[in-house]
Amino acid sequence: MDEGRRALERLYEEFVRFEGAMEELRFLKMVAQDLKSFRKMLRFRKYD
Repeated sequence: MDEGRRALERLYEEFVRFEGAMEELRFLKMVAQDLKSFRKMLRFRKYD
């Protein structure tokens, strides 16, 4: 029984770590999208 509980705790820890990684990836994706938009805006302003 103790082994089963330890396995569940480890699974929970891995899931928490996975959620953190997914949150970081979402943030990085948003930053990349913002940088692309900013580059497009700079191109448009260059010709204004």
